[in-house]
Amino acid sequence: MARPIDVSQLIAGINKKKGLDENTSGKISKPRFLNKQERSKQERLKENEESLTPTQSDSAKVEIKKVNSRDDSFFNETNDKKRNPSKQNGSKFHFSWNESEDTLSGYDPIVSTRAIDLLRKGKTPKNAAESSYMGKHWTEKSLHEMNERDWRILKEDYAIVTKGGVVENPLRNWEELNIIPRDLLRVIIQELRFPSPTPIQRIAIPNVCNMKQYRDFLGVASTGSGKTLAFVIPILIKMSRSPPRPPSLKIIDGPKALILAPTRELVQQIQKETQKVTKIWSKESNYDCKVISIVGGHSLEEISFSLSEGCDILVATPGRLIDSLENHLLVMKQVETLVLDEADKMIDLGFEDQVTNILTKVDINADSAVNRQTLMFTATMTPVIEKIAAGYMQKPVYATIGVETGSEPLIQQVVEYADNDEDKFKKLKPIVAKYDPPIIIFINYKQTADWLAEKFQKETNMKVTILHGSKSQEQREHSLQLFRTNKVQIMIATNVAARGLDIPNVSLVVNFQISKKMDDYIHRIGRTGRAANEGTAVSFVSAAEDESLIRELYKYVRKHDPLNSNIFSEAVKNKYNVGKQLSNEIIY
Repeated sequence: MARPIDVSQLIAGINKKKGLDENTSGKISKPRFLNKQERSKQERLKENEESLTPTQSDSAKVEIKKVNSRDDSFFNETNDKKRNPSKQNGSKFHFSWNESEDTLSGYDPIVSTRAIDLLRKGKTPKNAAESSYMGKHWTEKSLHEMNERDWRILKEDYAIVTKGGVVENPLRNWEELNIIPRDLLRVIIQELRFPSPTPIQRIAIPNVCNMKQYRDFLGVASTGSGKTLAFVIPILIKMSRSPPRPPSLKIIDGPKALILAPTRELVQQIQKETQKVTKIWSKESNYDCKVISIVGGHSLEEISFSLSEGCDILVATPGRLIDSLENHLLVMKQVETLVLDEADKMIDLGFEDQVTNILTKVDINADSAVNRQTLMFTATMTPVIEKIAAGYMQKPVYATIGVETGSEPLIQQVVEYADNDEDKFKKLKPIVAKYDPPIIIFINYKQTADWLAEKFQKETNMKVTILHGSKSQEQREHSLQLFRTNKVQIMIATNVAARGLDIPNVSLVVNFQISKKMDDYIHRIGRTGRAANEGTAVSFVSAAEDESLIRELYKYVRKHDPLNSNIFSEAVKNKYNVGKQLSNEIIY
């Protein structure tokens, strides 16, 4: 095999063929490696030459054509060169994707920006380099500057997921869309001191209050997420769009809005929160909005008296509302908005038949001119909820807030072992001393509540109140009032208080007796860690618990640990043989 020709001979041959001697410019020379100094010098010379060269040649101008739906982008030279026919015919492949779904559209990537151009901006603000290619964040833009990508980022920021056809974009703030009347706006921001809406309020209000079409709405959000205002504000907005009614008309036609909730305590809480808004708003707008509640524990005569002057908003439990309808204490001809709050809990408590019965009665008794709008709020989506939504809601907007998106409540869960109630109380005393009130302790049996209250009274300086089903309505209301006004530090309660009650700033929840179901456990510990606050939930486990429940509890505690501080006692693991199976799976 012949040896390759020497590079020096090859270069000399090329120069001789082209007639280039040693004194001729443009002569080809043997390549050589440059050191760092030589490379820097050559780069500076090259930049100087580029700066002296005209930016645009008259002989060959280059235009960039925009991409249209049928042709690829290409460079069009205006000289006489022939275009490439394969480029003229467009791309071989055609994809049926929506360009608006591309989150990278609308800005140039960093690779298209010269580093030297960014470095020359040294006198600009710290984030100038980033904003030069990423663009402004949606919070820095005005409403008309928002594009599809900005709205998607906003939804991601607040963990909002929607479906159901054409869905209105979320609120960026209270004022911008001019949905809320100015007098009501002032009440929300200045009087109630809510500077910005919560995620569920952001997505619910614009979709429920859209004047083009009052759509039904189904919202899935955790407790403490601001759901009450998410339906109270739309109810008041709709009322403000029609003139006030005299008392006689309120009696004849019935309420404009009906709110159903599963428990007496939740009904009274919704009434109280609604009256906070309506009391101030009525003075601002001269709109006399009356809010009435119907719950068990009050006689039909008391209910009849409270309804004697009619009402605009009626809040009720399903069972007592049916009793009132069957006894002709009220009519429902003009129900424009029907709200099912804590719908999943109503189903859990066996109110499915009563709820569907009420929905049917509202439809039958309604005037033909009334178009009912149904709003449903739930913490979990179950098949029964989907069934009710499919049967009684018209093409609703579905909105899910923070489910599996990292926005779960900030709760530290601690599971401890104790042999008996005496042992539990011995361990409980130093725990409650570390936390500021209010504190809630959950038990399963009324006798335990009385015993525990007596122990606290004898052995500590803390004041306690008791809330369970055997208490009369007046006693229960009195207990809640004492707890809310900080006249007592601890409330001992059964599951009756575990769902729907909004007692702010609960620092500690104690499961003195572990619940029989995981759903109840989740709802119990959900009394703390609300509204972005951190909370602690301590649960005592004895030797007599259901093994399957403890295994389920172990999985839940491991999975839901937003603060990375959950504790599951080794004594409980050993007693119920949990945690070892996972280790074996990892090893083998």
